[in-house]
Amino acid sequence: MPDLAAFQRAFAEAILAEGDLVTSFRSEAFAVYRNTSARGAVEALRAAYPTVDMLVGEEMFTRVALDYRRETPPSSPILSDYGRDLPTWLARQPWTSELPYLADVARLDRLWLESFLAADAREGDRARFGAPRVMLHPAARFGWFPTPAMTIWQAHRNPCGIVEIEPEWREERALFTRAGMTVTGHLIDAACHRLLLACAQPVRIEECAASVARAFPNASVPELLRTCVASGAIIIS
Repeated sequence: MPDLAAFQRAFAEAILAEGDLVTSFRSEAFAVYRNTSARGAVEALRAAYPTVDMLVGEEMFTRVALDYRRETPPSSPILSDYGRDLPTWLARQPWTSELPYLADVARLDRLWLESFLAADAREGDRARFGAPRVMLHPAARFGWFPTPAMTIWQAHRNPCGIVEIEPEWREERALFTRAGMTVTGHLIDAACHRLLLACAQPVRIEECAASVARAFPNASVPELLRTCVASGAIIIS
C-alpha cells in the first residue's frame, strides 16, 4: 500500500491531468471533485482579474486560467491569494504580444484587490510619532506602468459601463485608495508617484516635501499633500 506522501502526489497529479491521462482514480466522485477543483481555480482567478476577463472574453479567460492552473496550482486554501503572479505569467506568454497592455491591466486588478483586502489604519498609526510625519495608508496601492493600462482599466471598470477610448500610448501611474468598502482608482502624475514613494516608510513632512521638490521643482507639494490626504492615500500623524 503506498504511503501517504506518495498517495497525495499521485492524487495531485491526477487532479491536474488532462483528459484520459487519469488512470488511478477512475470514479464518478473523483471526476466531480476534479471538475470542481478546476472550476474553483478558474473562478477564483476570474474574480481576482475581472478586467482581464472583460478584455479577453469569458471563453479565452477560462482557457488561460486552466493553462495557468496546470503550471501553478493553488497552494493555499485562501483563494484570494491565488494568482498573485498571474500578471508576470501573462507577460511571458507569446500570445500577449498582441495585447501588450494586458499584463499591466492584470497588475492593476491585483492592486485593486490588495487595496480592498488590506487592513484599516489604526489610531496608533496616526499618533505614535513625536513630530508630524506622513505615511501610506495600509490600503493604498500604487504603481508605474509603461503602457496606458490605467486608462484602459478605468474604461472597463466604469460603473456606467465600458467606455470606448483611443488612449495615447504612453506610460501611466496609478493609485488605489479605499474609503469604507469602496476602492477608487486614480490616474496620477509623476510628482504624486514620487510623493507616495517618499511615504513608503513614515517620514517627517518636511523631509517628504523636500524629496519631492528636488525631483519636481515645478510641482506644488502642499497641493499634492492635500490631495493625497483627501483621497486617503496617506496619513499625517
